[in-house]
Amino acid sequence: MKLITAFCALLMSMQALAHQDHALGDDHMAYHIALYALAAVVIFKGYAWLRAKKRNNKKD
Repeated sequence: MKLITAFCALLMSMQALAHQDHALGDDHMAYHIALYALAAVVIFKGYAWLRAKKRNNKKD
């Protein structure tokens, strides 16, 4: 349940950040794409780090 709540909070805060500046005009969608791509990279790297950490703990 905590994970779902954290995910929803992250998604909503990202949406709020993406809509702060409406002066972007035509580049507004590019801002959304860049924000979500960055979030996906951070999530992927975090998952890979946790998986490697678990793998190293099992070896010891």
